[in-house]
Amino acid sequence: MHEKDIDTMRRARNIDGLIRALADPDEIIRQAAAEALGSVGDERAMEPLERLKFTDADAEVRRAASLAHAQVAARLAAKRSIEGMLLKT
Repeated sequence: MHEKDIDTMRRARNIDGLIRALADPDEIIRQAAAEALGSVGDERAMEPLERLKFTDADAEVRRAASLAHAQVAARLAAKRSIEGMLLKT
């Protein structure tokens, strides 16, 4: 797999493909996949990113996974907040 493949999956919002890329043997690919999942912000990425941020052998991959996890969590919190406001009206 190459970094351009990660970008293609990000643009296509191929969450399953990006999650699979988190297990790639190349740390650059794992890092790029984590960053892409953070930018997409899909809830399905939460568990794989959380696992990766604690278990990956590479510190940069762990950092990227941690940041991406926070980005997804923030997006979900904002979405739930908006949904809550809409239900009150």
